[in-house]
Amino acid sequence: MTLRIGLLGASRVAVYAMIAAAKDVAGVEIVAVAARDLERARAYAKQHGIAHAFGSYEALIAADGIDAVYNGLPPNAHALWSIAAVQAGKPVLCEKPFALTIADVEAMLAAEARTGSLIMEAQHTHYHPRHRRIREIVQSGMLGQIRHVEARFDVPIPQTPDELRWDGAVGGGALWDLGVYPVYWLRASMGEEPQLVSARHSLNGKGADIWTEAEFTSGSGAQGSISCSMERNFAAWLHIEGDHGSLHVDNPLSPKEQRLELTRDGVMTEEQFTSRPTYAFQLEAFCDAVLHGQPVPTRGEDSLATIRLLSAIRKLAMKE
Repeated sequence: MTLRIGLLGASRVAVYAMIAAAKDVAGVEIVAVAARDLERARAYAKQHGIAHAFGSYEALIAADGIDAVYNGLPPNAHALWSIAAVQAGKPVLCEKPFALTIADVEAMLAAEARTGSLIMEAQHTHYHPRHRRIREIVQSGMLGQIRHVEARFDVPIPQTPDELRWDGAVGGGALWDLGVYPVYWLRASMGEEPQLVSARHSLNGKGADIWTEAEFTSGSGAQGSISCSMERNFAAWLHIEGDHGSLHVDNPLSPKEQRLELTRDGVMTEEQFTSRPTYAFQLEAFCDAVLHGQPVPTRGEDSLATIRLLSAIRKLAMKE
């Protein structure tokens, strides 16, 4: 059986997260795209070899011949259109951040429960074998008691008129676009839900944070920190310190640098992983969930825990 997916939004992220990934995943086809401007949707469809174009999101959601939906719209539209899709009987793979408020995420989960249609959060790094190995190392006790986890993701994002990530009104900003990754890595690596200690940021005139930093603790005494920036030079890494060793992951998002460095008792070993993109593994997981009922972890309470922590960071930083 082939899973036929429609794209909400003629977005840049869909090009690599869905269109390229679909070429690497059996049993899935991108069959439609919708934009608020029909001509833009048609141009996008022609460019990427997509059969159908729609001039509204409602039209795509209501269309026959589409089994599931990818929501690559700006974050402030994630809840509205994900809920509309599942109400039409179409499961959703929704880009991160899942939504911008706890109330919106709760509404999404309620719609999912009410309709029986999946809404999966697109935390693509979770599904790559390297990240599975990271969780295995931490949870197995190989590093001993975890003492400190630090994660960073900086990307210089040009301030062009059409760059929505500099517009806080639509969910732009370093925390929502970039910080969601180190926050998720921190949650997965600490082995327990982190407790926020401090947060600070710098806002632009449109309410988007240019950079955000936050510090955490946990019930076991582990400390953690995250940082993200839309101005600094590119940097992405995860570092975990334990009583018996450390784990360093350079560029946890990259399909070209899938390795990790594990140090135990002063001896460092390097482990290599497939360069197959994280997005292909994510799309496979979504297809298996929709077609075969396989469980996926980046949904439900996990998504709610992430948005709670992101919201707490934003709220506390506003007070500083």
